[in-house]
Amino acid sequence: MNTFRANDERILTKYQKSFNDNITLVSVSKKGLLPQAVFDFISLSDFPFPYVEKVLNKTIKTFTSYKKNKTPLDPVLSEKLLKFFALYDKGQTVFGSVDEFNKWLAEPAFGLGNIVPKDLLETITGIELVSQELTRIEYGDLA
Repeated sequence: MNTFRANDERILTKYQKSFNDNITLVSVSKKGLLPQAVFDFISLSDFPFPYVEKVLNKTIKTFTSYKKNKTPLDPVLSEKLLKFFALYDKGQTVFGSVDEFNKWLAEPAFGLGNIVPKDLLETITGIELVSQELTRIEYGDLA
C-alpha cells in the first residue's frame, strides 16, 4: 500500500494558504475557488462520484461544465472545499498519510459516538466535528 502520494502533498500545498486562518478562508471563499478544486478534492479523497455529488450538492456534470467554462464556484461551496482541504491536511498530519486518514474516515469513531466520520461530512458542522475529533486523537485525548 502506498502511504505517501506526492499528488496528495501537491494538492494540499496548493490550498494551504487559503485555509491557514479563518479570515483568509472567508476572503478566498467569497471570491470563489476555481472548479479544479472539486477535482483536486476528488483526487485527494478517492470518494466515489455519487458521494462527492451528495456532499457538494451538485453533479459531476455540473462541475465539469464549470471547469470548461471557467466558472468560479460559489462562496458556500468554496468554503466547504477549503474546510475539506484543511480537514485532509490535519488528517494527514494525525495519521501520517491521506490513505490512512481515508481509512479512518470510513470506520466508526469512538469519539464521535461510533458514527462513521465520513457520514458527517455533508455539513460544515459535521466537518468541524470530525476536525475536533482529529485534534483529540492528535493530543491523545481519547476518553
